[in-house]
Amino acid sequence: MQQRQVKIIDATLREGMQSAGGTFSVEQSIEVALQLAGCGVATVECGHPGIGSEELYRVSAVVDALEGRIPVLGHARALEADVDAVAKSGAEWVGIFLGVNPLSMASRMPGCSRDDLFRRIEESVSCARERGLAVRFTVEDGSRTDLEVMLEANAIALAAGAARVCLSDTVGILEPTRIAEVVQSLRAAVGQADLEVHLHDDRGLAMANALAAMDAGANWISTSVNGLGERAGIVDLTTLLANLAYRDGRELPAGETMRDLSRRVGAYSRSAPDDRRPVVGANAFRHVAKLHVTAVGRDPETYEWIDPARFGVERVLGGNPLPPVPNEWIVNPPIISAEELRYHRAGPGDRFVLVDERFVPGSGQYCIARRIPRLDEYGAGHVDEHVHHCDSLFVFLGADDDYQGLRTEVSLDGEYFTVQSPASVFIPAGVRHSYRVVGGAGTYLNYVLAGDYNSSLLDPVGV
Repeated sequence: MQQRQVKIIDATLREGMQSAGGTFSVEQSIEVALQLAGCGVATVECGHPGIGSEELYRVSAVVDALEGRIPVLGHARALEADVDAVAKSGAEWVGIFLGVNPLSMASRMPGCSRDDLFRRIEESVSCARERGLAVRFTVEDGSRTDLEVMLEANAIALAAGAARVCLSDTVGILEPTRIAEVVQSLRAAVGQADLEVHLHDDRGLAMANALAAMDAGANWISTSVNGLGERAGIVDLTTLLANLAYRDGRELPAGETMRDLSRRVGAYSRSAPDDRRPVVGANAFRHVAKLHVTAVGRDPETYEWIDPARFGVERVLGGNPLPPVPNEWIVNPPIISAEELRYHRAGPGDRFVLVDERFVPGSGQYCIARRIPRLDEYGAGHVDEHVHHCDSLFVFLGADDDYQGLRTEVSLDGEYFTVQSPASVFIPAGVRHSYRVVGGAGTYLNYVLAGDYNSSLLDPVGV
């Protein structure tokens, strides 16, 4: 079978909204969409406009920001109202989905017959075409749907005007050999129509299934950044890009873009990729065993499957252990200047570094203390708004009894709050924040879950 060029539709801005803790603001969604376009994905799948006005606005904002560089697809149930919401968002594509197996029918549409559902497929796809939308149709939970029933549902959707059908392994149960068989059957049935696969990773098989589906005739793969999504997520965008480059020699997007996108999505979803994540993980190109370090020093190919420079990183030789002697975990904090920290300027009081990886290698934490004197005027502000890829914390302790006596103003994602000590402010990863002293005296602590302050910062896209 002659393989078609595989295209990627990235669903970070839909699946990511369904992950635990994953909520992308409009601004964050725009940043992610622009970087996805820079990574060469063919379509951005963004949200479900029919669930409410805020989601409709978010999808519309992404459509406007992309300015037609690549299409946007909005999700919709097989309902006219959902289809209308996608059309209103300005998205060019609608992804209509409907479950037709007994489990889906019993849980979502009790009392509906299969013929009723088939009519809904025809009516919703026809409605979308009348609204000028291109249509992708998905049988939800396709991997647990009788193949003949799925083929019939797809045939109805294609006859009504769908341009693409999608096999969804909604609960991630398929294995590579089985998905190859199903995709071959679907390809034979749909002919030259586009065929997509959307593969969940519940069994840890999503990437292997994606490669098997490609070989069997699928020409669209659904991904997300860091594999973000429901439960264990779906196919990881960067890992798929790396595999396509390895298998087919395809050109990779700029390595710095891919890694920044991974960090950004990890921050905004508060679900950073772990150190062992292929390609973008901190240990993906780290060699620790003495034999490996020696061999890689002579010839990197001995223990590397691909050149890390293609992803904008350098290989690392050796581990990053904590100092073995406990007295090396004790820090006598030095004073640092404000200019050492990006987005900071001079302000009241000295800063003491309590811990970072310069003083305790492998600690993975940063903390400063600042003694704030009582002044008549504290200045307009000495810290610009900034964003960390990890969680952080402000602590305010006044010089008066019971830690009272210090007053500050804190900004969190554009909102301003007056904070009286004693107080702490938890700052989730990805949230813009700042503070300024407005009265009193005391101590300010800033704790960041990263071993180096400056490298933990996320700059706006394009800066």
